[in-house]
Amino acid sequence: MTMPGLPEPSEPRPLSDREERALLDLEARLAGDDPALSMRLRPTATWRSHLSDRVVNLVIQVAVVVVVLVVVLPGPWAAALVAVTLMVVPGTISLHLSRREYRERRERRAHPESTGEAS
Repeated sequence: MTMPGLPEPSEPRPLSDREERALLDLEARLAGDDPALSMRLRPTATWRSHLSDRVVNLVIQVAVVVVVLVVVLPGPWAAALVAVTLMVVPGTISLHLSRREYRERRERRAHPESTGEAS
């Protein structure tokens, strides 16, 4: 909040311990009062901003199952599972990325005015 007539600081100052505790208290009360709003306001990690929580959970679950299977299965079966996983995962990722690229190109062709391009 700025006061009229006072200059703005050139660099923001770090929060004091008291201010940090007050902010954490406000966050905790918000999470208790309205958990849905608290979840929506929580920032997502930038590396997965385009992934839904459902997809991230699915990937984690599949990874855990593969690790358990590698540990439990006999040697040749575990090696085969690792080999198949190392073939399927990159193939699935590249297929997903190529489909997304195709959809984006199709959208740009359908709506050239939104991207600033002229046909």
